[in-house]
Amino acid sequence: MSRWKASAIHLGTSITVVLVIAGILLATWYPLEYIHAVGGLGLISILAGVDATVGPLLTLIIFKEGKKGLKFDLTVIALVQIIAMGYGLHTMYQARPVFLVFTKDRFELVTAAEIPPQNLADAKYEQYRHLPLTGPITAAVKFPEDYKESQDMLFTALSTGLDYQNFPKYYVPYQELTTQVIAKGRFVDAWLPDSPTVHKKLSQYLRSHNLDKSQVKFVALTAKKHDQIVVIDANSGSIHQILDIDPWAKN
Repeated sequence: MSRWKASAIHLGTSITVVLVIAGILLATWYPLEYIHAVGGLGLISILAGVDATVGPLLTLIIFKEGKKGLKFDLTVIALVQIIAMGYGLHTMYQARPVFLVFTKDRFELVTAAEIPPQNLADAKYEQYRHLPLTGPITAAVKFPEDYKESQDMLFTALSTGLDYQNFPKYYVPYQELTTQVIAKGRFVDAWLPDSPTVHKKLSQYLRSHNLDKSQVKFVALTAKKHDQIVVIDANSGSIHQILDIDPWAKN
């Protein structure tokens, strides 16, 4: 067998493995509506690129039929690929979205890496005491009534960058605070003075879904890589859809 054929076989195998893993990731850790917000496509591309090029390239370089120690060399290459894949998957595991949290006047898409493990045990609700593997769980922040606790959290946010969305003990089921969400949501025309571009895209969304402008409101979503917009029902506050539109775009 020539080195080119061996490398081609290795490439085909690597691509198959990458496609299977990518499919699993999209079905579990990275639901399509959130993947752009956390930069998931970029991470998958890097993972696929490394795995599908390093192994086959090394095989092309070292392969020689009948070469002494060839099995050992190929085993080492396979181990290198597995280690690289493992590291990439660990990175993606940490970067996956785990909670979609309404806080103050917007949604925050929180990743696994942004929740210190010790904070999970303090959650008042069972569903927020673990990090999900199949997409983010929706929650809302209920702010403390105690003044000292509020001041302590303010100091924590200023000194560490961790705010209420990083502490599941402040989470309550989203349905409990939908009145606040609705109050902070904006009808489509409210976006016009700040951003005609956003207003135009939201208007197009309404037309394409046959929705009256009074039926839904729009709330900004802040995420690790790309901020987006959440569509909510103007009466119930239930989430309709996540739109890949930058809420802060001007003109």
